[in-house]
Amino acid sequence: MPRIAAGSTTAEVDLVAFDKDGTLIDFHHLWSRKARLAVEAVARAVDGGEDLERDLYRSIGYDPKTGTALADGPLSISTMPKLHTICATVLYQHGHDWHDAEAVARHAFSAGLGAIPTADLVKPLGRVVPLFRQLTEAGAHVAIVTSDDRDATEATMALLGLDGYVSALVCGNDALPSKPAPDCLLHLGERFRILPKRMAMVGDTVGDLTTATAAGAGCRIGVLSGTGRHADLAPHADALIASIDEIKVLG
Repeated sequence: MPRIAAGSTTAEVDLVAFDKDGTLIDFHHLWSRKARLAVEAVARAVDGGEDLERDLYRSIGYDPKTGTALADGPLSISTMPKLHTICATVLYQHGHDWHDAEAVARHAFSAGLGAIPTADLVKPLGRVVPLFRQLTEAGAHVAIVTSDDRDATEATMALLGLDGYVSALVCGNDALPSKPAPDCLLHLGERFRILPKRMAMVGDTVGDLTTATAAGAGCRIGVLSGTGRHADLAPHADALIASIDEIKVLG
């Protein structure tokens, strides 16, 4: 029977669901580049200036001076369609026709944010492959639950070398309500015939942990390797650890 430990918390689990960015890979390393590419592409498409770029960055929750995203801001937790709507709204507020604004958001903005990641942008946060291997060998299902699109997620999993260790992906453009709705975990439970109390959710945002709470997951593990802060995550976590390297597979 698979059993894991995180800090002083132990749990018997049949499935462990991981968030992707900020949990398995460095969020800021990937999304800082993507955010800049997206905003610059929009500015070029409409001949926009610094005011437009500033408002776009502010609206998606990204600080270009520090290269970081706000915890639980749109860039950290929203799906691509929602980010496109934010971009179109900013363009509309800057005087662009709504249909034109939507088209620019769909094409120019997505060219940056939706780009398939390359190896130089995917920086693992710890020993991802050994952990997934140990969980799989212990008999647990491993799933990825992310707000990112499926194509980008599949490419990231391949770059990390996780083929064969991931039982399922639930992504932001799948036909399910996105986090913090519990549907992603409930869907996994139905697919693998696993009760929520036999699941663990690992993530770096409040949204990840409240997803687990809403689904009735048996173990909520917060990691401080992404955008979430200790004070924000602690009330929602059964265990709060520095990174996935502190998760131990006990058998």
